Parts: sequence; structure tokens; C-alpha cells
Amino acid sequence: MTVLIIVGGRVEIKDVRAFIARLAAIGKEYNVTVQAVNADLIAGREHLEYAVNKAMEAFQNKTNLARDPGMEIMLYLRGKRQIEKALEMGVHPGMNNAAIAIVGDGAEDARDKVLSLLDEVDDKVVDYDHKKDEALMRLYDITSAEVEIVGRERIPLLARERSALLEFEK
Repeated sequence: MTVLIIVGGRVEIKDVRAFIARLAAIGKEYNVTVQAVNADLIAGREHLEYAVNKAMEAFQNKTNLARDPGMEIMLYLRGKRQIEKALEMGVHPGMNNAAIAIVGDGAEDARDKVLSLLDEVDDKVVDYDHKKDEALMRLYDITSAEVEIVGRERIPLLARERSALLEFEK
């Protein structure tokens, strides 16, 4: 089983490409995949874990859509085949609540270097919070009628369901 570590926190990003390049350099140094996402757009830790596991499984089974494991994670998170849609899940210029997945046997060794990129470490940003409801509903096309039927506390399940649907789009 592949090692997965998820860290969270706040980071001010002036240049997104430079930030991603630093993550990629850490990934290369430790032979891991390091993927940062906008924590405000994920439905909790389980959502990110699900996407990572499905992406790694896709690479193992050679059914991946993307050439890069990090991008495959983004596709599963978003539940869409289109890379431009998946990129909506990414970090952006300015202040970010970021969730960062570190995947691979060297994940534990890479952890401290990844954490050093954050201005403030706060794993709570990864967790689901009702403050994310509107953004999640918009991003995953969750209707008010669906929420009325299943209840607000099930919004994370509905978001993960959208991620799971990528399997059927392949």
C-alpha cells in the first residue's frame, strides 16, 4: 500500500507556477507525488483520500486519463475528465487554505519540506465544514432539492459521489 500523508494550512501564493514548481521539486527529491488543492473546495479529508486512492489505482491499472499522478488526483477530486475543470480545484494567487497530499514511500521524509512552504500549518482546513456547503454545491452541481432530500450533513457524500462518477466516464 502506498503511503499517503495529507497536510493543511494557509499559504500566501504570489506566483502559482513557482509554488507548484517547488512542490514538484520536493516530489522529485523524495520520489513522491505532491499535490496541492484548494481546501475550501474539498468535502473533507475522506474526499481527498478517495481521489488519491482512485488516482493511484488508475495508474497501477493503466487506466489513468492524465500523464501526471497529481493531475489524475485533481481529475478524481473534480469528478470530471477535463483538465481545465480539474484545475478549478487548484490553489490560486493570494491567500489559500491549502490541502496538500504527499503520496509515495518517501512521503514521511518529504512532509517537513512540504510543511515549510506553508505560512501557517492548520490541518483543520482539510476537514469538512458547513462553511464549504455553497462552494461545494456550486462546484459539484448539487441541487437544493438533493440537499433537502438527504440533508445538509450529506453534502460531503454527494461531492464524493460526483468524484466516483469519473470511473463511469472513462
